[in-house]
Amino acid sequence: MNLYQGIFMLFLVIFISLSMYQAKQNRGLNDFYTMGGNAGIWLICGTYTATLVSALGMVGLTGSAYANGPVAGILVWGTFLAFPITGLFMGPQLRRFGQVTIGDFLEARYESKFMRVMTTVITIVGMGCFFVSQLVGSALIVEGVLGIPYNYVVLLTVLVFVIIAWSGGSRSVTITDTVMFAMICLLLGFIFSGDIMRIIGIDGFKALASTKPGFYTATSGGKIAWGAVLGWQILWCFGNASNPANLTRCYLAKDGRSVTCAMMAALALIIPVVWMTHVAAAGIQAVNPDIQNPSTTLIWAAMNIVSPFVGALAISGLFAAVLSTASTQILTLSLCISRDIYERFYCKVDSVESEKKVLLMTRMAILFFGVYGIFAAWGNPTIIVQIGNFGSSVFACTFFPVLICGLRWKWATREGAIASFVVGFLVDGVLSVIPLFMGQGLAWSGYLPFSLHPVVWGFVASFAAMFIVSAHTSVTPTMKALVDKCMTVTAEENVGTPIAKVKQYAYGMLAAAVLFYSAALWFATQLG
Repeated sequence: MNLYQGIFMLFLVIFISLSMYQAKQNRGLNDFYTMGGNAGIWLICGTYTATLVSALGMVGLTGSAYANGPVAGILVWGTFLAFPITGLFMGPQLRRFGQVTIGDFLEARYESKFMRVMTTVITIVGMGCFFVSQLVGSALIVEGVLGIPYNYVVLLTVLVFVIIAWSGGSRSVTITDTVMFAMICLLLGFIFSGDIMRIIGIDGFKALASTKPGFYTATSGGKIAWGAVLGWQILWCFGNASNPANLTRCYLAKDGRSVTCAMMAALALIIPVVWMTHVAAAGIQAVNPDIQNPSTTLIWAAMNIVSPFVGALAISGLFAAVLSTASTQILTLSLCISRDIYERFYCKVDSVESEKKVLLMTRMAILFFGVYGIFAAWGNPTIIVQIGNFGSSVFACTFFPVLICGLRWKWATREGAIASFVVGFLVDGVLSVIPLFMGQGLAWSGYLPFSLHPVVWGFVASFAAMFIVSAHTSVTPTMKALVDKCMTVTAEENVGTPIAKVKQYAYGMLAAAVLFYSAALWFATQLG
């Protein structure tokens, strides 16, 4: 066993041991579901960010940065706007509502069991896509380190994901996520990326500018259709803001104020980490321009550019980015089955025995989705970005409109929500799949007017359906009362710095992020 394998296995043992220890701290089903709803700011910051920073960002997009230049990843930096949107407009409101899943809220808000069932279906479809992308990313990492064939690595990584989620549920996932987030920031973002940039040096980056004209623009010196760019921003901003794996992290918080503070801290920490990682990945072109699979760029660098010790730490941080996302996703998928279907319709929790039955069903669902992931990721190491994109577009076109309207608009009706769900899903899904029959990739937008990404059409259609149908149907007093409950600040949220002051800072960060990102996107894509 070499140094890379040794340190990697050490961290793997630490992750699993920590997860098993946290399992002993569980005090029942509520702890397994939401950690008792008592997580503080830094735990929410850690678990939310670690869930969001996935294989797509650290494997897929770093590969894109290597192939297309350091600002290629900026095309999906709309992801980071999901932090303030969640922290201001969705997360605190959901925490005031309480419960466990998105389905809990949508059934109560729209007084519809059908909405809960549809939520489960959409979550399984969209999250299933995301989960497969994590398996592909983690398998590529472990394959590069251990030298085990890809398909066998899929089996190994699924086993790790299942153990973490199975053992302690949300408590285990939240604690390990926070530890992994610290690893991502320290090991991967600062130590590893900083070391690569030091080794390459300013001369190396200057050489890339002279030998690869346009390397420091997002489009290699060319232009890109504004419709496609707009679609990517909607996809990653609103798709991540309404991604159940991300959003249900808010249910773990002590109160709404903790959610807002956590999102502010997360935004401030993650942007420099991701930026440094992408710049470092692009700079690797100066050392080796012939890496056959760009998704393995950071793995190659860890084993060939930096010292073995730093490289081993980086690989551990890279795997942590994938592991934290996948463990949360498989838990979220399992809760759809146990909470939204089994507990809601078949086994009401009213005794110790029924609680044990629901917990067993949750764990069986974890095992089921682990097996599903094996079959879905088997032999498919090239689909990581494409399949993740589709999963995010599904959430943007279905969950976001019904959630934001349900939380903040009293006049959103049951009929409007159902129409929004169905229309958004069908429009986005059909327009995304059609290119496959044209010999193009999933969600290729070149055949649509102005090259508008399918998610744009689905997003607009979903909101239109919500407003038009709601205008011709009625809302009940109970629905209005629930909106009031979600929007009313609790006394706990004004302990210390008042929530109003916290929100002022958050709005300032949102405005600064939008201005900075808009300017960077404009110049990077040469849209002027």
